[in-house]
Amino acid sequence: MSKSIDTLYSGASFHTLRSEGEVFQYLGVTGGKISYLSNTKPDSGDYKREVRLDGLHVFPAFTDAHLHLLNSVIRAASGFDICEIRDGGVTPNTIEGVGERLRAYCAERGADDLIVVNNYIASALDEKRLPSRLELDEWAGGRKTIIYSIDSHSSSLSSSMLRILGIDPEGHSGVLTGADHEFQQGKVTEIVGGSTGVGVIARGVADFVNQCARYGITRVCAMDGNGDSPNDKMTRLLTSIARRMDIDVYLYPQYMDLDRARPFWKKSRMNRIGGCGDWEIDGAVGSHSAAFYSAYIDTGETAECYYSQVEIDEAVKKADGEGCQIAIHAIGEAAIDRAVEAFEKLDSKTLHRIEHYEFPTDEAVDRLIENGNIAITVQPGFAWIDARYLKSYENYLPPEIAMRQVPLKRLYDAGAALCATSDSPIQTLDPFVQLVGMTDFSVPGQSLSNFEALRCYTVNPARVLGQDECSGTLEAGKEASFFTTETNLLSAGIDALSSANAVHTYIRGKELGGKKGTVSEFLRMMLRKPRKV
Repeated sequence: MSKSIDTLYSGASFHTLRSEGEVFQYLGVTGGKISYLSNTKPDSGDYKREVRLDGLHVFPAFTDAHLHLLNSVIRAASGFDICEIRDGGVTPNTIEGVGERLRAYCAERGADDLIVVNNYIASALDEKRLPSRLELDEWAGGRKTIIYSIDSHSSSLSSSMLRILGIDPEGHSGVLTGADHEFQQGKVTEIVGGSTGVGVIARGVADFVNQCARYGITRVCAMDGNGDSPNDKMTRLLTSIARRMDIDVYLYPQYMDLDRARPFWKKSRMNRIGGCGDWEIDGAVGSHSAAFYSAYIDTGETAECYYSQVEIDEAVKKADGEGCQIAIHAIGEAAIDRAVEAFEKLDSKTLHRIEHYEFPTDEAVDRLIENGNIAITVQPGFAWIDARYLKSYENYLPPEIAMRQVPLKRLYDAGAALCATSDSPIQTLDPFVQLVGMTDFSVPGQSLSNFEALRCYTVNPARVLGQDECSGTLEAGKEASFFTTETNLLSAGIDALSSANAVHTYIRGKELGGKKGTVSEFLRMMLRKPRKV
């Protein structure tokens, strides 16, 4: 007898996410796709092997619809986090404490090493500022050093790092923010990447894949590439790696110049462009570079958009004319208005995207819903953490604007393509942080149910990527990409959600994870046949 099911998974609750209450007891996989889903066990002659999952809960695999893969792999592997959230607060919480940590880190490094410091939380420090170049010169002993703010939209550079970027350090504070920071990142990435060996890349790729396995993620949207880097060798290398990774990568080249994006489209499933980089209309709140119509309350200053309405209209029209799905970074209300207006002027059926969409006006929300052809990505986990530990919204924004955060429930109920993401390495890749943020949102009446939040990591990203016919829910004929967990995520409270993780993660029927991060493992991966990104 021909056995029609390769592997039968049993002993678990298979939550399809087509509806909140739809659960099955058996799931069969054949050729990487779901071939059986039922509450009745098939005859033993119908399956080749059985895997018992011992009472676990099973959900469709997650998609992280907005992260920066190159920085997630390299910056995390070659740098360290300076600030930590623990015991109900942020440590260190003074400039002096930051200096002590950086001195200790540099004491274990070579004199010529490049020092990359992540997760600097200025709003939680007593001094509420980034360190100066002179402080970095002292702490790091003159080494090439860069410190990134937690939102990665401002930085502090040592004198030697400024010189490499062609910036005269004399009379310069060393702090870069706004456009001065954003449009140096290609050069910085080239410098960091150039100091990174194959061993570091191998460890970074393995660590990233293992994290995906731990968090139930099998697909990511990689927003990578910097227009200010003439050659951008690191993005070309990343693309070659991404095409061979164990997870599925969907690349969005961050170039405004379409000629620079075209070589990447040849290797992509469809033409995509944008994310951040050249497609940032503004910065971020923590760096005082998100564009609002009113001033920041701590500085009395107003941040400007990086592009005029005419410039962004022109760029959007050209990219849409090339058949691109466009993703635009816009956080403040002024930037969001420009993105919405540019998309409204198109006669296009392409589902375009606004990334972050953090502080829209009520009118901007109405316009997006009426348009019906604009997807949005959000990071509510960041807002959840900010309200409790970072306090940047509270310290920097007028209360009426702080409470104007993206209305999750209103958008979800209106059928908007709402996707929750990590924005890694800005935040941890952990999707359960974002689930907490969505189900315990800061704006009254705008929290989502667990079911709705889960669909923002599964069903909605599949729709945005044009993959809803083959992924996003557990259904016969769709790909067998799912994860198991001890927690019933549909009924879990905040504490249970925040501590959840995946026990097993499967991508098209194969278990993900277990990477060692050796050079030989990485080289074997690079010999695989490349896939489209």
